[in-house]
Amino acid sequence: MPIQNTAEGPPVGSAIGRLSRLHTLNTARTQGRPRPRLKPRGLPPALEPHGVWAVTNPADAALYGQDLLGSHRVHVDPATAGNFTATFHGVLIRDVTLGYLDYATDVTVEVRRLPDNYLVIVPANGTSTITTGGTGGTEVAASVAASPVMAAIPAPAEPMTLRCDADAAHLVVRIERAALDVHLSRLLGHNLERGPIEFAPAFDLSAPAASRWNFAVQMIHAELFDPGSLLHQGVGLGQLEEFVMSSLLYTQPSNYLRMLTAARSPERRVVRAACEFIERNLSRALNVADIAEETGLSVRSLQAQFRDDLGVTPTAYVRNRRLERARADLADATPGGGVTVTDVAARWGFSHFGRFATTYRARFGETPSHTLRS
Repeated sequence: MPIQNTAEGPPVGSAIGRLSRLHTLNTARTQGRPRPRLKPRGLPPALEPHGVWAVTNPADAALYGQDLLGSHRVHVDPATAGNFTATFHGVLIRDVTLGYLDYATDVTVEVRRLPDNYLVIVPANGTSTITTGGTGGTEVAASVAASPVMAAIPAPAEPMTLRCDADAAHLVVRIERAALDVHLSRLLGHNLERGPIEFAPAFDLSAPAASRWNFAVQMIHAELFDPGSLLHQGVGLGQLEEFVMSSLLYTQPSNYLRMLTAARSPERRVVRAACEFIERNLSRALNVADIAEETGLSVRSLQAQFRDDLGVTPTAYVRNRRLERARADLADATPGGGVTVTDVAARWGFSHFGRFATTYRARFGETPSHTLRS
């Protein structure tokens, strides 16, 4: 395909068009106003009010699109360059972004290096070829012929090429890598021993197992579409995102799927019951003796089962879950809402603030104050 009207965005890291907490755009440092245009083809009604940018040349598409895809180049065939229009609609909940990307003509997008996050890319209509990998940790490039029934999950932090025809617009679900890693660690009960999560690049949405993922995405759409929903009130953000992440982890083959399935097998009923008891009682004083009494085991037997099945002690498991709850409260806090780090720490049983901050940073890679401000 002849190459013309090629553009490249600025380096990854500049703050262009970033989404804020729920459904607004932080335009404080956005260069220029997005240009209005007609509604993109197939745009979900729930995302229609949430336009982030709309441009009419490849240069701006690369500039504004870097938050989603990283630094990239947009190539347009000279024969169709006059029809080029690119739009992006998106909503950032907390760690999950639901977006809709439409170029309105044939394009080839060459990404130098995707951001270190997980993307699920689904053509809402038309077809696309999405190729990822070939350098770094991925030795062989993987190519997916994507369609409305076949999504692509490109490898994070790898190069990607997206070739789409004029009919293709893309629903994009982006999950922050750190959040998915923490969520999987909680489901497993220990850190990710096999390294980063590696999903199979092709995601068959027509398979029976994929119904869980489809339902999770539809639920987000439904919550966004209803202005009176709990999501718009800031309630249930964490649970909804965890549902999306769990659906992906349990549905799509990965290097952790077998281990994850084994963690929920019938043979692990005692530990699973203990985890459910912990979940119901995280906000109150809880010690190993309480958990052992609930499960009918001795403290020694309970500790042995946790070590064998989850690779952690009951005390460490409780601490990790409380840290995750604290992070959710800090991330969901709104400016002017009166939420403080000290209050959140105390709510989840951390009486020593300095120790809480140190443990929190070791787990999430940032301070509690940073989570509260971001």
